[in-house]
Amino acid sequence: MNDYKKDIIINKPVAEVYAAITLHIADWWSNDLSGASAHKGDSFTIAFGKTQKTFNIVDVIPNSQVIWECVKAYINNPSLENKSEWVGTKMIWSLSATGQGTTLHFLHEGLNQSMECYTICEAGWDMFLASLQTYLTTGKGMPFLKKLL
Repeated sequence: MNDYKKDIIINKPVAEVYAAITLHIADWWSNDLSGASAHKGDSFTIAFGKTQKTFNIVDVIPNSQVIWECVKAYINNPSLENKSEWVGTKMIWSLSATGQGTTLHFLHEGLNQSMECYTICEAGWDMFLASLQTYLTTGKGMPFLKKLL
């Protein structure tokens, strides 16, 4: 089974793309975020309503690669039997400078068509990676926004 992956070319320096995936996650993925995500050993929790995921930062090579491992997950979707499928999967963000700026190679290792949530999660990543690209090119992403009471 092929894991979810996507390559994006962004007309920005590697350092800006690296900062977006380590320091500015709330600007393109979800503003319901707590914890830290910039250094090896950091941990953060992100939520999309009742859906929540916790990640450990397992490897960091500045301006080159960041690896997150999902250590806790609850996917709030009534159609899913296994609501914690992401646990044990890794998000591998690899960056390289190109003539056009930066190539971001994203791999969600373990997210493949054998998973119940694959179709939902594939659409989610497509949307949020587009949000990341928009954030980097315009300064404003399209993250999930926590509703304030």
